[in-house]
Amino acid sequence: MNGQVFEVLNTPLTATALRLALIVLLVIAAGRGLRVIARQVEKRFERTSANPEQFARLQTLVQAAHGATWVLILVVAGLMALHALGIDITPLLAGVGVAGLALSLGAQTLIKDYIGGVLILIENQFTIGDVVKVNDVAGGVERITLRVTQLRDLEGRLHLVPNGDIRTVSNLTAEWARAIVDLNVDYAADMGRVMRALEAAAAKAQADEMIRADLLEPPEALGWIGFKDWAVQVRLMAKTRPGKQWGVMMALRRYAVEMLQAEGVRVALPAQEIRWTKSKPAKELS
Repeated sequence: MNGQVFEVLNTPLTATALRLALIVLLVIAAGRGLRVIARQVEKRFERTSANPEQFARLQTLVQAAHGATWVLILVVAGLMALHALGIDITPLLAGVGVAGLALSLGAQTLIKDYIGGVLILIENQFTIGDVVKVNDVAGGVERITLRVTQLRDLEGRLHLVPNGDIRTVSNLTAEWARAIVDLNVDYAADMGRVMRALEAAAAKAQADEMIRADLLEPPEALGWIGFKDWAVQVRLMAKTRPGKQWGVMMALRRYAVEMLQAEGVRVALPAQEIRWTKSKPAKELS
């Protein structure tokens, strides 16, 4: 009896069935292990993420990686099953290689976009709500996917920027910002009065309840910073919370103009000189 059982187990059909069963078990084990790893990574991201938006993006990245890895496991398992059934998979592997090469060559831009999206998510270069400048486009970040980043500019236009084209990013709302206000005054202006006006404007901005919470440091009056053909440039500057620099700039500009007017200092404007000469009559010329 034992000999008969051994003979049955030693047949090619049984050996093939055992190989297929082993492949199925390995696929099941790999699938469960992959799910456990994905859950652990998501839990870690949930603990370390600063905000729900960032966690949602990282969760999307984990799910995409999980799906891609699972597809790869299924493809490898399928090839192993075909080999166990005695099917020569060499031509199939060659065909898959050629198809993969053709696909990679035809989708280079798409692959570059997805790799760029992954790097943006991993490095946390910017997040939804940030104001950034990418190449020649500036605006608020409305959405980030693995392929594109959506920016809304001040005029309401929505720009779709492929992640693969993002080489240099200027994040205008990262950690802190700086409000800078430059004004032009006449060369003949008394710079003592100009500095008193700027210092008074800085003090008023510091005491303004509307922007006090947005200031990280007291505003500074820098005075002279440069010259133009028709004016002297002076500057007010303040360190602000991210994204609050524009409101602070408006307040600084308003107080600066008011204080300059109170000191009797005129804000300079570019002047254009036009000369007109009366031409002589034709009889006089002859």
